[in-house]
Amino acid sequence: MPHFGRRFARRLSLAAAAGLAACHPKPSLTLGAAPAPAARACPAPNLRRVQWVFVDDSTGFVLALPPGFQERGSGGPFRHFESAADYRPWMSFGIIRGELGLSGYRRVYQPALMPDYSECSDTVSGYPISIQAWRTPNGVFRNFRRSDRYDVFAIWEVRPGVYAYLTGGADHQPTQVLMLAAIRAWRSQNP
Repeated sequence: MPHFGRRFARRLSLAAAAGLAACHPKPSLTLGAAPAPAARACPAPNLRRVQWVFVDDSTGFVLALPPGFQERGSGGPFRHFESAADYRPWMSFGIIRGELGLSGYRRVYQPALMPDYSECSDTVSGYPISIQAWRTPNGVFRNFRRSDRYDVFAIWEVRPGVYAYLTGGADHQPTQVLMLAAIRAWRSQNP
């Protein structure tokens, strides 16, 4: 009987190990496959004929979003938009109140977490704006696979002590290019 008990215990432990292995995600990248580099923050992408989704905001801005984006509940003090097609690309718009200035509210550059990082200053609708773009390694987890996320962040001063920002992420670099163009396509309702 002791021999039967050990054999049963061994089979049970092998079955449990196999079950646990099936639950763990498989790596998405094959050896040698390199992700696309992040788009550059500047110069502005030269995109024509984009059918932007325009959204009025109570702050006096008309936001431009890539085609197919829809507003989703954020649960926070900002507006959140996602692609209606697959819910992976997203953008958020919000307001920050404080005295740190544009450089104080930008994303802090972290070399290991932000490969292909770039930043620049531009002017959009008469406002000086700081724009950042980078790639986040393994930033997307979907269907038991990890892939890189392509991020954007832009911030501009609305009036002294009040800053507006647009941020977003996508699992494809071409969508990051659309987001960088959308950052430059918003407009102010204020004269």
